[in-house]
Amino acid sequence: MGFLKFLVILLAVVWFVGLIIRATFSRFLRKQTEAYQRATKEAQRQARTRGRREGDVTVEATRSHAEKKVNRGVGEYVEFEEITVERD
Repeated sequence: MGFLKFLVILLAVVWFVGLIIRATFSRFLRKQTEAYQRATKEAQRQARTRGRREGDVTVEATRSHAEKKVNRGVGEYVEFEEITVERD
């Protein structure tokens, strides 16, 4: 009888937790969807104000030349040979 009582309580708790998770997750998804739709509408509005059609691609240069991170004379060439070891 104790095991049956435990099982009923466990099922009720799992069901209740499932309801809470489902409600929370659906609210989270709704908020994310609304944020995505707002961002999409804002991007479309900005594209219209710039005079571009949706789907147009533009490339804008950020710098006139690429910066080198390491000078050519720094470092040295290391030659290596791969060796395989056979085990008995």
